[in-house]
Amino acid sequence: MVDLASVARAVIGSSLGVQSGERVWVHGWDHTVDLMSQLAMECGRAGAEVLLTVEPEELWIHSLLSSPPESLEKLSSYQSSLLEETDVYIFTLGPRRPVPWEKIPLERRKAASIWLDTRYDRSAFASEWSAVTKRKGIRMLGVEATLATPERAEDVGLDYERWREAMYSGCLEDPASALARAKVLTGRLAGDDNVHVTSPQGTALTLRLDRRPLDLSDGLATKEKANEGQITFLPAGSIEVTVDEDSANGTLVFDQPVQTSEGSIAGLNAQVDAGRITSFSVTGPRKPFRKYLEADDNAGRLSFFGVGLNSKMRFGFTQDDKVLGGVVIGFGDNEKKGGRNRANGKELWGAISKATVRIGSETVMRNGVLGA
Repeated sequence: MVDLASVARAVIGSSLGVQSGERVWVHGWDHTVDLMSQLAMECGRAGAEVLLTVEPEELWIHSLLSSPPESLEKLSSYQSSLLEETDVYIFTLGPRRPVPWEKIPLERRKAASIWLDTRYDRSAFASEWSAVTKRKGIRMLGVEATLATPERAEDVGLDYERWREAMYSGCLEDPASALARAKVLTGRLAGDDNVHVTSPQGTALTLRLDRRPLDLSDGLATKEKANEGQITFLPAGSIEVTVDEDSANGTLVFDQPVQTSEGSIAGLNAQVDAGRITSFSVTGPRKPFRKYLEADDNAGRLSFFGVGLNSKMRFGFTQDDKVLGGVVIGFGDNEKKGGRNRANGKELWGAISKATVRIGSETVMRNGVLGA
Protein backbone atom coordinates (compact mmCIF):
# COMPACT_ATOMS: atom_id res chain seq x y z
CA MET A 1 0.00 0.00 0.00
CA VAL A 2 1.18 3.50 -0.84
CA ASP A 3 1.48 5.71 2.25
CA LEU A 4 0.86 9.24 0.96
CA ALA A 5 1.71 10.75 4.34
CA SER A 6 5.21 9.28 4.10
CA VAL A 7 5.57 10.62 0.56
CA ALA A 8 4.50 14.07 1.77
CA ARG A 9 7.07 13.98 4.58
CA ALA A 10 9.78 13.06 2.08
CA VAL A 11 8.78 15.92 -0.23
CA ILE A 12 8.40 18.64 2.42
CA GLY A 13 11.20 17.56 4.74
CA SER A 14 13.91 15.59 2.91
CA SER A 15 13.70 17.14 -0.56
CA LEU A 16 12.55 20.71 0.04
CA GLY A 17 13.44 21.35 3.68
CA VAL A 18 10.44 23.66 4.09
CA GLN A 19 10.91 26.08 6.97
CA SER A 20 8.55 27.87 9.32
CA GLY A 21 7.20 31.06 7.78
CA GLU A 22 7.85 30.04 4.16
CA ARG A 23 5.04 30.37 1.64
CA VAL A 24 4.29 27.19 -0.28
CA TRP A 25 2.09 26.93 -3.37
CA VAL A 26 0.86 23.37 -4.06
CA HIS A 27 -0.69 22.92 -7.49
CA GLY A 28 -1.94 19.63 -8.90
CA TRP A 29 -4.26 17.73 -11.18
CA ASP A 30 -7.70 16.76 -9.95
CA HIS A 31 -6.74 13.08 -9.60
CA THR A 32 -3.98 13.97 -7.10
CA VAL A 33 -6.01 15.83 -4.45
CA ASP A 34 -5.33 13.18 -1.78
CA LEU A 35 -1.58 13.68 -2.10
CA MET A 36 -1.98 17.45 -2.25
CA SER A 37 -3.90 17.38 1.03
CA GLN A 38 -1.09 15.42 2.69
CA LEU A 39 1.47 17.89 1.33
CA ALA A 40 -0.55 20.80 2.74
CA MET A 41 -0.82 19.13 6.16
CA GLU A 42 2.93 18.51 6.21
CA CYS A 43 3.55 22.16 5.33
CA GLY A 44 1.34 23.13 8.28
CA ARG A 45 3.39 20.94 10.61
CA ALA A 46 6.52 22.73 9.40
CA GLY A 47 4.92 26.09 10.20
CA ALA A 48 4.67 27.17 6.57
CA GLU A 49 1.84 29.04 4.89
CA VAL A 50 0.26 26.98 2.13
CA LEU A 51 -2.05 27.57 -0.85
CA LEU A 52 -3.65 24.73 -2.85
CA THR A 53 -4.84 25.11 -6.45
CA VAL A 54 -6.33 22.32 -8.58
CA GLU A 55 -6.14 21.75 -12.37
CA PRO A 56 -9.23 19.88 -13.66
CA GLU A 57 -8.21 17.68 -16.57
CA GLU A 58 -11.35 18.46 -18.58
CA LEU A 59 -10.82 22.20 -18.22
CA TRP A 60 -7.15 21.95 -19.23
CA ILE A 61 -7.98 20.04 -22.43
CA HIS A 62 -10.80 22.47 -23.21
CA SER A 63 -8.49 25.46 -22.74
CA LEU A 64 -5.81 23.91 -24.92
CA LEU A 65 -8.34 23.35 -27.69
CA SER A 66 -10.44 26.50 -27.41
CA SER A 67 -8.76 29.34 -25.54
CA PRO A 68 -7.20 32.23 -27.50
CA PRO A 69 -3.57 31.27 -28.24
CA GLU A 70 -2.24 34.40 -26.55
CA SER A 71 -3.89 33.39 -23.24
CA LEU A 72 -2.05 30.06 -23.30
CA GLU A 73 1.34 31.65 -23.89
CA LYS A 74 1.43 34.12 -21.01
CA LEU A 75 1.30 34.02 -17.25
CA SER A 76 -1.94 35.50 -16.01
CA SER A 77 -1.74 38.42 -13.60
CA TYR A 78 -3.05 36.09 -10.87
CA GLN A 79 -0.31 33.53 -11.49
CA SER A 80 2.39 36.18 -11.70
CA SER A 81 1.25 37.76 -8.45
CA LEU A 82 1.23 34.39 -6.69
CA LEU A 83 4.71 33.53 -7.89
CA GLU A 84 6.05 36.82 -6.61
CA GLU A 85 4.84 35.83 -3.12
CA THR A 86 5.99 32.18 -3.27
CA ASP A 87 9.08 30.58 -1.73
CA VAL A 88 8.35 26.97 -2.70
CA TYR A 89 6.28 25.60 -5.61
CA ILE A 90 5.18 21.96 -5.65
CA PHE A 91 3.23 20.44 -8.54
CA THR A 92 1.96 17.00 -9.47
CA LEU A 93 2.37 15.53 -12.94
CA GLY A 94 -0.55 14.51 -15.10
CA PRO A 95 -3.16 14.59 -16.44
CA ARG A 96 -4.73 11.30 -15.40
CA ARG A 97 -5.34 10.16 -18.99
CA PRO A 98 -2.75 10.23 -21.78
CA VAL A 99 -2.97 13.60 -23.53
CA PRO A 100 -4.97 13.17 -26.78
CA TRP A 101 -2.36 14.90 -28.93
CA GLU A 102 -4.03 13.68 -32.13
CA LYS A 103 -7.04 15.88 -31.33
CA ILE A 104 -4.96 18.98 -30.66
CA PRO A 105 -3.92 21.07 -33.70
CA LEU A 106 -0.18 21.17 -34.30
CA GLU A 107 -0.01 24.91 -33.80
CA ARG A 108 -1.56 24.54 -30.33
CA ARG A 109 0.51 21.59 -29.09
CA LYS A 110 3.53 23.80 -28.42
CA ALA A 111 1.42 25.82 -25.96
CA ALA A 112 1.01 22.83 -23.63
CA SER A 113 2.93 23.28 -20.38
CA ILE A 114 3.01 20.11 -18.30
CA TRP A 115 6.55 19.87 -16.91
CA LEU A 116 7.22 23.60 -16.45
CA ASP A 117 10.76 22.66 -17.42
CA THR A 118 12.14 24.37 -20.51
CA ARG A 119 14.06 21.20 -21.40
CA TYR A 120 10.74 19.46 -22.06
CA ASP A 121 8.10 22.18 -22.53
CA ARG A 122 8.84 24.50 -25.45
CA SER A 123 5.97 26.82 -24.65
CA ALA A 124 6.31 30.56 -24.13
CA PHE A 125 4.43 30.03 -20.86
CA ALA A 126 7.13 27.66 -19.55
CA SER A 127 9.85 30.12 -20.56
CA GLU A 128 8.14 33.02 -18.82
CA TRP A 129 7.46 30.88 -15.74
CA SER A 130 11.10 29.81 -15.61
CA ALA A 131 12.32 33.39 -15.86
CA VAL A 132 10.21 34.50 -12.89
CA THR A 133 11.06 31.53 -10.67
CA LYS A 134 14.77 31.86 -11.45
CA ARG A 135 14.74 35.56 -10.63
CA LYS A 136 12.89 34.92 -7.36
CA GLY A 137 14.87 31.82 -6.44
CA ILE A 138 11.73 29.72 -5.95
CA ARG A 139 12.46 26.11 -4.99
CA MET A 140 10.40 23.88 -7.30
CA LEU A 141 9.55 20.21 -7.10
CA GLY A 142 7.42 18.09 -9.42
CA VAL A 143 5.93 14.78 -8.22
CA GLU A 144 6.27 12.54 -11.26
CA ALA A 145 4.86 9.52 -9.43
CA THR A 146 1.33 10.84 -10.05
CA LEU A 147 1.68 9.80 -13.70
CA ALA A 148 0.96 6.25 -12.53
CA THR A 149 -2.79 6.07 -13.18
CA PRO A 150 -5.07 3.23 -14.34
CA GLU A 151 -5.60 4.96 -17.69
CA ARG A 152 -1.91 5.47 -18.39
CA ALA A 153 -1.07 1.97 -17.16
CA GLU A 154 -3.50 0.50 -19.68
CA ASP A 155 -2.04 2.69 -22.42
CA VAL A 156 1.53 1.45 -21.88
CA GLY A 157 0.65 -2.11 -20.84
CA LEU A 158 1.71 -1.98 -17.18
CA ASP A 159 0.15 -3.39 -14.02
CA TYR A 160 -1.32 -0.27 -12.42
CA GLU A 161 -0.98 -1.26 -8.75
CA ARG A 162 2.63 -2.43 -9.12
CA TRP A 163 3.59 0.62 -11.17
CA ARG A 164 2.02 2.99 -8.64
CA GLU A 165 3.75 1.22 -5.76
CA ALA A 166 7.12 1.43 -7.54
CA MET A 167 6.75 5.12 -8.36
CA TYR A 168 5.68 6.26 -4.90
CA SER A 169 8.21 4.02 -3.15
CA GLY A 170 10.88 5.66 -5.27
CA CYS A 171 9.89 9.04 -3.82
CA LEU A 172 10.97 7.79 -0.38
CA GLU A 173 14.65 7.39 -1.26
CA ASP A 174 16.93 9.41 1.02
CA PRO A 175 18.63 12.13 -1.09
CA ALA A 176 21.78 11.90 1.05
CA SER A 177 22.10 8.21 0.15
CA ALA A 178 21.74 8.96 -3.56
CA LEU A 179 24.41 11.67 -3.26
CA ALA A 180 26.79 9.31 -1.47
CA ARG A 181 26.41 6.74 -4.25
CA ALA A 182 26.94 9.41 -6.90
CA LYS A 183 30.35 10.26 -5.39
CA VAL A 184 31.62 6.85 -6.53
CA LEU A 185 31.06 7.98 -10.13
CA THR A 186 31.22 11.76 -10.27
CA GLY A 187 34.96 12.18 -10.79
CA ARG A 188 35.23 9.29 -13.23
CA LEU A 189 32.31 10.32 -15.45
CA ALA A 190 33.59 13.89 -15.77
CA GLY A 191 36.75 12.77 -17.55
CA ASP A 192 37.53 11.44 -21.01
CA ASP A 193 38.22 7.76 -20.32
CA ASN A 194 36.82 4.81 -22.18
CA VAL A 195 33.83 3.06 -20.59
CA HIS A 196 33.46 -0.71 -20.95
CA VAL A 197 30.06 -2.25 -20.18
CA THR A 198 29.40 -5.98 -20.06
CA SER A 199 26.45 -8.02 -18.80
CA PRO A 200 25.45 -11.69 -18.43
CA GLN A 201 22.78 -11.10 -21.09
CA GLY A 202 25.40 -10.39 -23.78
CA THR A 203 26.25 -6.69 -23.64
CA ALA A 204 29.89 -5.99 -24.56
CA LEU A 205 30.08 -2.29 -25.40
CA THR A 206 32.83 0.33 -25.33
CA LEU A 207 32.23 4.08 -25.49
CA ARG A 208 34.23 7.20 -24.67
CA LEU A 209 33.57 10.03 -22.25
CA ASP A 210 34.16 13.58 -23.47
CA ARG A 211 34.45 15.83 -20.39
CA ARG A 212 30.76 16.75 -20.59
CA PRO A 213 28.70 18.27 -17.72
CA LEU A 214 27.07 15.70 -15.44
CA ASP A 215 23.31 15.56 -14.88
CA LEU A 216 22.69 14.43 -11.30
CA SER A 217 19.16 13.67 -10.11
CA ASP A 218 19.48 13.50 -6.32
CA GLY A 219 16.03 14.57 -5.08
CA LEU A 220 17.24 17.76 -3.38
CA ALA A 221 15.48 21.04 -4.27
CA THR A 222 18.17 23.45 -3.09
CA LYS A 223 18.39 27.23 -3.22
CA GLU A 224 21.35 26.89 -5.58
CA LYS A 225 19.23 24.91 -8.02
CA ALA A 226 16.41 27.42 -7.65
CA ASN A 227 18.72 30.27 -8.60
CA GLU A 228 19.58 28.35 -11.77
CA GLY A 229 15.91 27.67 -12.56
CA GLN A 230 16.24 23.91 -12.02
CA ILE A 231 13.23 21.79 -11.09
CA THR A 232 13.61 18.68 -8.91
CA PHE A 233 11.46 15.70 -9.86
CA LEU A 234 10.52 12.72 -7.69
CA PRO A 235 11.25 9.89 -7.82
CA ALA A 236 14.89 10.85 -8.27
CA GLY A 237 18.19 9.00 -8.26
CA SER A 238 20.39 8.88 -11.35
CA ILE A 239 23.63 10.26 -12.77
CA GLU A 240 23.93 10.75 -16.52
CA VAL A 241 26.36 12.27 -18.98
CA THR A 242 26.34 12.79 -22.72
CA VAL A 243 29.32 11.08 -24.36
CA ASP A 244 31.30 11.18 -27.59
CA GLU A 245 28.42 10.48 -29.95
CA ASP A 246 30.60 8.57 -32.46
CA SER A 247 32.53 6.44 -29.98
CA ALA A 248 30.42 3.38 -29.15
CA ASN A 249 31.29 -0.02 -30.58
CA GLY A 250 30.07 -3.49 -29.71
CA THR A 251 26.93 -5.35 -28.74
CA LEU A 252 24.20 -3.84 -26.59
CA VAL A 253 21.48 -5.97 -24.98
CA PHE A 254 18.68 -4.24 -23.10
CA ASP A 255 17.29 -6.92 -20.79
CA GLN A 256 14.54 -4.55 -19.62
CA PRO A 257 11.64 -3.47 -21.90
CA VAL A 258 12.23 -0.20 -23.77
CA GLN A 259 9.24 2.14 -23.72
CA THR A 260 8.51 4.14 -26.89
CA SER A 261 5.55 6.11 -28.21
CA GLU A 262 4.95 3.25 -30.64
CA GLY A 263 4.83 0.60 -27.92
CA SER A 264 7.09 -1.45 -25.68
CA ILE A 265 10.17 -3.14 -27.17
CA ALA A 266 11.29 -6.38 -25.53
CA GLY A 267 14.68 -8.06 -25.79
CA LEU A 268 16.39 -5.40 -27.88
CA ASN A 269 19.80 -6.63 -29.04
CA ALA A 270 21.70 -4.05 -31.12
CA GLN A 271 25.02 -3.96 -32.90
CA VAL A 272 26.65 -0.54 -32.52
CA ASP A 273 29.45 0.68 -34.80
CA ALA A 274 31.09 4.12 -34.59
CA GLY A 275 28.26 5.30 -32.34
CA ARG A 276 25.38 4.16 -34.55
CA ILE A 277 23.03 1.19 -34.42
CA THR A 278 23.75 -0.82 -37.56
CA SER A 279 21.58 -3.88 -36.94
CA PHE A 280 19.19 -5.16 -34.30
CA SER A 281 16.90 -7.96 -33.20
CA VAL A 282 14.00 -8.05 -30.74
CA THR A 283 11.95 -10.82 -29.15
CA GLY A 284 8.65 -9.22 -30.19
CA PRO A 285 7.40 -7.10 -33.10
CA ARG A 286 10.15 -5.20 -34.94
CA LYS A 287 7.88 -2.37 -36.06
CA PRO A 288 8.11 -0.05 -33.01
CA PHE A 289 11.91 0.08 -33.03
CA ARG A 290 12.21 0.17 -36.80
CA LYS A 291 9.76 3.07 -36.92
CA TYR A 292 11.81 4.90 -34.29
CA LEU A 293 15.05 4.46 -36.26
CA GLU A 294 13.42 5.61 -39.49
CA ALA A 295 12.08 8.81 -37.88
CA ASP A 296 15.45 10.59 -38.20
CA ASP A 297 18.93 9.84 -39.55
CA ASN A 298 20.39 10.45 -36.09
CA ALA A 299 17.77 8.53 -34.11
CA GLY A 300 20.12 5.55 -33.82
CA ARG A 301 23.18 7.60 -32.85
CA LEU A 302 24.71 7.34 -29.36
CA SER A 303 23.37 9.92 -26.91
CA PHE A 304 24.23 9.36 -23.23
CA PHE A 305 25.37 6.97 -20.51
CA GLY A 306 23.87 6.75 -17.02
CA VAL A 307 23.69 4.80 -13.78
CA GLY A 308 20.74 4.43 -11.39
CA LEU A 309 21.11 5.43 -7.73
CA ASN A 310 17.68 4.80 -6.14
CA SER A 311 17.57 1.74 -3.86
CA LYS A 312 13.77 1.80 -3.61
CA MET A 313 13.03 1.65 -7.36
CA ARG A 314 12.39 -1.57 -9.28
CA PHE A 315 12.93 -2.56 -12.91
CA GLY A 316 10.07 -3.08 -15.31
CA PHE A 317 8.27 0.24 -15.21
CA THR A 318 8.91 3.74 -16.56
CA GLN A 319 11.78 4.73 -14.26
CA ASP A 320 14.35 2.04 -15.03
CA ASP A 321 16.98 4.77 -15.41
CA LYS A 322 16.84 5.36 -11.63
CA VAL A 323 17.04 1.77 -10.34
CA LEU A 324 20.13 1.31 -8.18
CA GLY A 325 22.78 -0.63 -10.08
CA GLY A 326 21.11 -0.27 -13.46
CA VAL A 327 23.03 1.05 -16.46
CA VAL A 328 21.29 3.22 -19.03
CA ILE A 329 22.38 3.82 -22.62
CA GLY A 330 20.58 6.42 -24.72
CA PHE A 331 20.30 7.12 -28.43
CA GLY A 332 18.94 9.97 -30.51
CA ASP A 333 18.49 13.63 -29.66
CA ASN A 334 20.54 14.77 -26.66
CA GLU A 335 20.27 18.54 -27.05
CA LYS A 336 18.33 19.00 -23.81
CA LYS A 337 21.09 17.11 -21.99
CA GLY A 338 23.78 19.40 -23.43
CA GLY A 339 24.93 17.01 -26.16
CA ARG A 340 25.67 17.50 -29.86
CA ASN A 341 23.25 15.10 -31.49
CA ARG A 342 20.17 16.50 -33.19
CA ALA A 343 17.41 14.07 -34.13
CA ASN A 344 14.23 16.19 -34.26
CA GLY A 345 13.51 15.37 -30.64
CA LYS A 346 13.56 11.62 -31.26
CA GLU A 347 15.20 9.85 -28.35
CA LEU A 348 15.25 6.39 -26.83
CA TRP A 349 17.00 4.76 -23.90
CA GLY A 350 17.08 1.36 -22.32
CA ALA A 351 18.34 -0.27 -19.13
CA ILE A 352 20.76 -3.08 -18.40
CA SER A 353 20.70 -4.99 -15.11
CA LYS A 354 23.59 -6.84 -13.46
CA ALA A 355 26.12 -4.94 -15.57
CA THR A 356 29.83 -4.66 -14.92
CA VAL A 357 31.28 -1.23 -15.72
CA ARG A 358 34.92 -0.27 -16.08
CA ILE A 359 35.87 3.39 -16.52
CA GLY A 360 39.49 3.65 -17.62
CA SER A 361 41.30 1.09 -15.49
CA GLU A 362 38.83 1.17 -12.57
CA THR A 363 35.88 -1.18 -12.17
CA VAL A 364 33.15 0.98 -10.63
CA MET A 365 30.33 -1.58 -10.81
CA ARG A 366 30.39 -5.36 -10.75
CA ASN A 367 27.29 -7.42 -11.55
CA GLY A 368 25.04 -4.46 -10.82
CA VAL A 369 26.66 -3.61 -7.47
CA LEU A 370 28.03 -0.08 -7.38
CA GLY A 371 31.50 0.25 -5.89
CA ALA A 372 32.00 -3.52 -5.69
